[in-house]
Amino acid sequence: MNKEVISVHYDELTLKGKLRPKFEKLLYDNIKSATEITPTKSRGRLFLERWDDRTTKKLALTPGISWIGDAIIMERDLEALKENIRSLLSLNGAKAVNIDVRRIDKSFGSTSLLVKGEIMKALKLKSDSLGYKIRVEIMKDNFVINYNIKRCMGGMPIGSAGKVLSLFSGGIDSAVIPFELMKRGCVVDLLHVYALPTVDGVLNSKIFSIARTISETSEAKLYLVPFHDFAIRAAEINSRYELVLFKRFLLKLAEKLADTYDYKGVATGDSISQVASQTLDNLNAVSYGINVPVFRPLITKNKEEIISLARTYGTYENSIEKYRDCCSIVSSNPITSAKRDILKALEIQIGMDKLIEESISKMSVRQL
Repeated sequence: MNKEVISVHYDELTLKGKLRPKFEKLLYDNIKSATEITPTKSRGRLFLERWDDRTTKKLALTPGISWIGDAIIMERDLEALKENIRSLLSLNGAKAVNIDVRRIDKSFGSTSLLVKGEIMKALKLKSDSLGYKIRVEIMKDNFVINYNIKRCMGGMPIGSAGKVLSLFSGGIDSAVIPFELMKRGCVVDLLHVYALPTVDGVLNSKIFSIARTISETSEAKLYLVPFHDFAIRAAEINSRYELVLFKRFLLKLAEKLADTYDYKGVATGDSISQVASQTLDNLNAVSYGINVPVFRPLITKNKEEIISLARTYGTYENSIEKYRDCCSIVSSNPITSAKRDILKALEIQIGMDKLIEESISKMSVRQL
C-alpha cells in the first residue's frame, strides 16, 4: 500500500559523530515549530504526512535541511516499484529521467546498481543526468520513492551554534546576512541605527517588514538605536572620514551590546571593495581593536551573487524600497585608505565611548 509524504533530508548533520543526535533533535524541533506539523523519523530521514505550499516554503528556508521531495513509501516489491515509477513519469510528462538508487538497508538482496538496472530496463529508459530526478531508497521495511526534489538551505540547524548580533541597514546585503548565519546554526538578532525622527517611523518602514521576514525563519530581536547623537558629533570632523567613523561607531556599538547580552560575535554585510568604505585599508582600520569576532559572510561575493541570495530568501523586493538610511546621509566622497591612528584620534575627538553609552540609553528593542 502506497503512502504519500514529504521526505526531508539532511547531510552535514551526519558528519557530527557523537553530537549528531543533539543536532537531529534541534532540526526536528525547528521543523515542528516552523510547520506546526510533527515529523516522523526513519534512518536519518524525516517525513511529514500532511502539507501544503506554505509547508514546503517553510521547509525550503529551514537551515539544516539539504533537500526535500514528494515521496511514496511502499512495500519492498520490485515490480510494484517499477509500476510506481512508470506512473510518476507518465504524470509528469518526463521524456528523460535521472534515477538514483540508494541501498540504506545493506541486507537487501540486490545492490543499488542492479536495482537501477532493472528499473531502466523494464521501463525502457536511458539514463540522463539532466532528466527528471527520482531517488529510490531501499529502507529496512519499505522502499521510498522521492520525486519533485527541491534543494534547500542545507547547513546546520538553528541553535547548534551561538548567538550573533547582525548589523542591519535594510539594504540588500544586510538582509541576506542573517540567513547566511542561521545556515551555520546561529541564532541571529538585528541592530539597526535609524535616521528617521521617531521609532514609529521605523516600525512603519521596510526595516520592520524585512525584519519580520527574517523572523519567519527564526525568532529575532530588533535593537533600534537613533543616529541623531552621532550625526551631531560627526559634524565636527573632516567629512571624508565621516562614513568610516560611522562604521567604527556601528562596530563598537555592536561590541558593547555583545558584551552586555552575551553575543558570540557581530556580523556585517561587507564585501571587499564593493563600495569605498569596504576597501581592505578601511576594513582594517574600522575593525582594529574590536574585542568580539566580526563575521563577514559576504566578504568575497559580488553584487549579483548577493542579489540572487536575496531573491532566494524573499527579502529583495523590500530591500530595494526607498528608505533614509544612515550611510546615505554621511559623506558621498569617503576616504578609501583610512589610518588607524587618525581614526583613533577622531574617536577621542567625538567622545566615542560616551556617545555609545548615550545612544544605548535611547535604544528600544522589539521582539519579532
